[in-house]
Formats: sequence, C-alpha cells, structure tokens
Amino acid sequence: MAVVEIALRTILALVFAIAFISKVRSASAFGEFAGSLADIGWLPGPARAAAVRLIPLLEAVVVVLLAIPATVAFGFGVGALLLAGFTVVTGAEVAKGRQVRCRCFGASSAPIGPAQIARNVVLVAESLAGLAIEPMSHGHATGAALVLAFGLAVLAAVALVRWDDLAYLVRTP
Repeated sequence: MAVVEIALRTILALVFAIAFISKVRSASAFGEFAGSLADIGWLPGPARAAAVRLIPLLEAVVVVLLAIPATVAFGFGVGALLLAGFTVVTGAEVAKGRQVRCRCFGASSAPIGPAQIARNVVLVAESLAGLAIEPMSHGHATGAALVLAFGLAVLAAVALVRWDDLAYLVRTP
C-alpha cells in the first residue's frame, strides 16, 4: 500500500503544483485566471476577488500537505474537497448552458466541458483513494518499486495536465 500511496501523492502533488504555478507564473497568467472566474455568474465581485487569491493558495497548501508525511491525510482531504468544489461549481455552470473557461493549468482558454469534468472526477477519485489507503500504507517498499511508482505517477500527472489534448485526439471530427 505504501507504493500506491506514494504514487497517488505524487500524481496529486504534481497536478496541484502545475495548476498553482500556471496561475502565478506571471501577472498576465494571474489576470487570465482571475478573468476566467468572471464566467461564474453567481460569484459576486468581492467573493470572486477572494476566490482568485484563495484558489492558488489552497493548491499550494495541498502540495505542501502531500509532501509532509505527517500531513498526507490532510493533503488528500483538502485536495478532494477542492477538486469536488471545482467539479460541482463548473459542472453546474455547464449544465445551465453557460461557458466557463478552463484556466486550470494556464494553457487553455477553451470552455469547460465533459472532458474537464471527467478529469476532475478522476482526480477526486484519486484523492479519495489516497485518503482511504493512507492509514494502512505505513509499510516499507523496495527502491525499485518506489522508482516505478514515481515514474508511472509522473506519466499519469502529465496525462491529467494534458487531458484536453488527449480528449481532442479521441473526439470524433
């Protein structure tokens, strides 16, 4: 179980780190992210301004919590709540027929659709799986197993970050 937990921690930490960095890497990136929250019609100005600052902060907090062994369970929990919140809010807007731009990783301004909701559901499931196995995963793992888990986790994180590109490849023309 320790290897699975490490893989889940790595995936989620990388995804949240990339999301955080993509939002704060420059004033223009931060402005684009802030502008995308205006797509959420029911979020008034002061709450939107707070969310613009709170979301990257919480993404960074998840990374730190997942990196510290004593706080891993909290990292999985905060990550699951944050991802569930993103999924519910954006899913509700999409269900109402509104377009919400996805600035999750800074690269795309395409509207959120079923592919992004599915990605978030996968990430929520990973967070919940990590939360479920964390109490049982305090064993030892061989170095080879850890290297394999870490390598596969990096590949999975890249696939999740580039999810839009993968979804594009499987869409029918």
